[in-house]
Amino acid sequence: MQETYMMLKPDAFINNNEDNILKMLKDNHLIIASKQKIEVNMEIMKLLLEHYQGVIDSMDKSFNFTGKLFNTFYYDGPHYIMPMKIQYDGEEDIITYTRRLVGKTNPGLADQGTIRATFSDDNYDKANAEMRLVNNVIHASDSLESAKRELNIWKQFL
Repeated sequence: MQETYMMLKPDAFINNNEDNILKMLKDNHLIIASKQKIEVNMEIMKLLLEHYQGVIDSMDKSFNFTGKLFNTFYYDGPHYIMPMKIQYDGEEDIITYTRRLVGKTNPGLADQGTIRATFSDDNYDKANAEMRLVNNVIHASDSLESAKRELNIWKQFL
């Protein structure tokens, strides 16, 4: 059984879309081994900063990823996230499979039928114009190494 990490982001909880997203995961033969809906507070923000550390380090400082992360996940709350341990018993590599199901990071470019194309109407241009991160409803680990690291970061909720 293969394993990875996924997380519903705050915008997944708008209009109760989280139930539809979870159903889509299950309908695509993914097993939600564990999950927990949690309200983002300062302790959770510390975990989010650890989770996104690689992205933060790779971005130009002028992009202000950390400030935008706080605006997206913390301020103007309450905001919720849902860390999830996902399992898959299929032949295909779980990372490739889940990332194809999720769709491109920029929902405006995500293929029809993907989670991001279905549940987000945002895109990079709109987000940049509003000085915020893109609302793309879900995170999926991009490698087995990332999945292990992220599962470890969120283990207390899984």
